[in-house]
Amino acid sequence: MTITTETRRKILPTTLAVALAGLLMVSGCTKKTEEDTAATETQTEVVSTETGDNTEISAAEKAHIDRLVISYANMAHAAYKDSLETAEKLQTAVNTFVATPTQANLDAAKAAYKAARQPYSQTEIFRFDEGFVTANDKRAIKSVDSWEGQINAWPLDEALIDYVSDDYEGEYNSQENIINSDSITVGSTKQDTSTITPELLADMNEIGGSEANVTTGYHAIEFMLWGQDTNGVKEGAGNRPVTDYVTEAGQCTSGDTVNEDASICERRGEFLKAATQLLVDDLTAMEAQWQPDTENTLRSDLMARKYDNGLRQIMYQMGSLALGELASERMQVAFVTGSTEDEHECFSDLTHLSYANNVRGIQNVFNGSYQTVAGKTVGGYGVKDYLVDSSHVEEADKLAADFSKVEGAFNVMVEKGEKEGIKIDQMIATVGQASQEGVSAEEQNIRRGWVEAGINSLQELTAGIENAAKAVGIDNLDADAGSQF
Repeated sequence: MTITTETRRKILPTTLAVALAGLLMVSGCTKKTEEDTAATETQTEVVSTETGDNTEISAAEKAHIDRLVISYANMAHAAYKDSLETAEKLQTAVNTFVATPTQANLDAAKAAYKAARQPYSQTEIFRFDEGFVTANDKRAIKSVDSWEGQINAWPLDEALIDYVSDDYEGEYNSQENIINSDSITVGSTKQDTSTITPELLADMNEIGGSEANVTTGYHAIEFMLWGQDTNGVKEGAGNRPVTDYVTEAGQCTSGDTVNEDASICERRGEFLKAATQLLVDDLTAMEAQWQPDTENTLRSDLMARKYDNGLRQIMYQMGSLALGELASERMQVAFVTGSTEDEHECFSDLTHLSYANNVRGIQNVFNGSYQTVAGKTVGGYGVKDYLVDSSHVEEADKLAADFSKVEGAFNVMVEKGEKEGIKIDQMIATVGQASQEGVSAEEQNIRRGWVEAGINSLQELTAGIENAAKAVGIDNLDADAGSQF
């Protein structure tokens, strides 16, 4: 059931403005900010990489692009640094829980997962770079897009990893899984799973060539903490019992089943720790790619080609996350089908926060401002500033208004999810599904309207991004438009 981002997305021969239409109706006296100072100090990073084929770009235009790219790179570094540090805190909580499996420690690990997802979800704006970065065998990571699948692939076929309910329907239907067996067979591939390590999980990700077979990343960790959500469109997330990790004989469980042999619970702890270690390792590698004054990194690559396609990449990424990924793959698919399996965080029911932080990531790049977990503001210059400085104030104002609508729509979903306990799986339920749970058609149409408003606001936002791109000379942005029904 997993569809990774590289293969799932499709470029449609339509303009972004109508991609969903078929479905849904500094003065000299001003004190410098920290970001301005940082941009000035980093200026050498940009100037030193200027290529010789940019004679047609004016000095003023180069200065604007310099500030934009530096701000973008600094925000990327800060967001990945936050993601790494919160993942390390998650790892500490996981290690504590596995060593001492109590309900309090499980709850602490879940809270750490929730906190770790906040900054990472904002980094997804930096994806969609596959068509821009240059080949470089010395660079440790080819692109953010090629790296992301091991971190955030979803949804996953949980039956490959651990026990599921009897009525579970997925691609993998064997009773043998990584947790309960020393070896498993997937298609024609037989895999030794006797020792669970980060390397094993990385090797097994998408085993047998199936995108459903996800064994790594945030969502594998999420499943190991919450377990399968069997509530459908009813209230409630996964409810994995703490006894699934208790290693005393006769007390180790697999849901409602008590295991005489505690080794299966030991293996769960090994899997959870291995998946978390791999996540930390991967984020460590990505954070290093955005450090200032580095060579053979994604940052240095962007700096080297900033006048060529740096602006296009940034605006392409904004449009692709807004429409192709978030509005289409993450929201439209689940909204149309009422499928909770297509809910981004279906085990924990934290999808509303992932949605909102994806939007915040796009808005960060527009405003040129990322707020770190510690409360510091990083950036200083965004697409909005670039448009104003390039004499496209009207387009900047239109996009600012579009973002205000988007923010309003997603704030509703967050408020309903956090304060009223109405999660995305309940919002996307069809009227027929909801009626079986005692929810009236009138009430369910209101709930579905919250999600639809978010999709529509992203559609309008992406049309504004496309128009702004045209205004600055990018005639065919060709951002990812996702799938259509």
